Amino acid sequence: MNKALIAKLGWRLIHDDVSLWARVLQSKYRVRDIRDESWLKTKSNWSSTWKSVLKGVREVVIPGLSWGFGNGNTVRFWKDIWLLGSSLMHESNVEIPAELANARICDLWQNGVGWKLPQLSPYISPDTRLRLAAVVVDEFTGARDRVAWGQTQDGEFSVKSAYTSLTRNDQPRQNMQGIFQRVWQVIAHERVRTFLWLVVNQGIMTNAERYRRHLSATDTCQVCRGGEESIIHILRDCPAMEGIWRCIVPARKQREFFSAPLLSWIHQNLGDTADLGEYIWSTMFAVAVWWGWKWRCGNVFGTNGKCRDRVRFVKDLAAEVTKVHVKSREHGVAITRVQRQIAWQPPEGDWWKMNTDGAARENPGPASAGGVLRDTSGRWICGFALNIGICPAPLAEFWGVYYGLYMASERQVPRLIIEVDSETVMGFFIHGLVILTPCPS
Repeated sequence: MNKALIAKLGWRLIHDDVSLWARVLQSKYRVRDIRDESWLKTKSNWSSTWKSVLKGVREVVIPGLSWGFGNGNTVRFWKDIWLLGSSLMHESNVEIPAELANARICDLWQNGVGWKLPQLSPYISPDTRLRLAAVVVDEFTGARDRVAWGQTQDGEFSVKSAYTSLTRNDQPRQNMQGIFQRVWQVIAHERVRTFLWLVVNQGIMTNAERYRRHLSATDTCQVCRGGEESIIHILRDCPAMEGIWRCIVPARKQREFFSAPLLSWIHQNLGDTADLGEYIWSTMFAVAVWWGWKWRCGNVFGTNGKCRDRVRFVKDLAAEVTKVHVKSREHGVAITRVQRQIAWQPPEGDWWKMNTDGAARENPGPASAGGVLRDTSGRWICGFALNIGICPAPLAEFWGVYYGLYMASERQVPRLIIEVDSETVMGFFIHGLVILTPCPS
């Protein structure tokens, strides 16, 4: 967190040309273009504060930078980070010719035509070509290129995004969609499902987590005092729970049960629908996990009541939950649904209305946009559908609005209302231009 906060000062130092403190530091330490990293090399006689700021710039700001381009006069097409998470030169499998290596974005764009694909095609992948199809160079509004923060959609630095970037774990993870699906489908109380969701998100305040946050002097388990109190330790490996599990889990499955890592452990057991007579295993597992946490909290706060046989207690509770579920299905108990009428509202007077929408399959991913133009009586005037290419969802929304305005302009619509369900697009019309970076991490 300290690095993220220091990085914010470094970000302001690079962008702020007005504040007195920024101008003084820029002059004293000869702060130059962000591409020239010579000013980032520390000297022994510099203050500790300035060294800390430089550390934040080097370790956080520089790795997270990208370019938000406008007219393309500054950004180098191949060498700068502006479209993907790394430079196009780094992503290319073919060596870029020397005469193209330093080309700017504007050099490879032809007004009225688009990208100069005959020059680019030999050196870019089909995926990159689709990403290029979703962006255009602004040669009309005078917007300039500027350094942007590549960890957010709008290119603005935030401590939250910097902290997320620093703590991000890029190790391969379990199929999270499959885990969450099993969490919310398990037959158990809603509070049990919610707790399992917290476990999967690793949001349980264990001693290990408290120690990591400097909220505790030790990460040791206070029950067994034999190891780090992690989530998997509390729910499975601590002797307080291990004994219960060994009485519940069949002997032939215990080796696999006690060796799996946390997410795999949750995923496997919530997906086990073996019928054990009075209950199925996934229900038994979910109930036991929740009560394992409840007993741990009771031990810490001294609120545990007497329970002579916890194994029998958990089994009886799982059987009760299953029995209630079966009865509810037999009696046809359905989820209460609220119906709400949603309809298109015609504009008043001589106004026309344009409804647009855009979406991306992933973020970024294959994107499309569409729109409909109607007059004051609701009569269909025209519509459109766009295959944009590959871009983030907010950019797809902007494409929908842009093409809708273009279509309305072609038909010389004098008064137009635009309806769109994107807060980012609304912010553009209310607050003015924002830069959407095509390559947020």
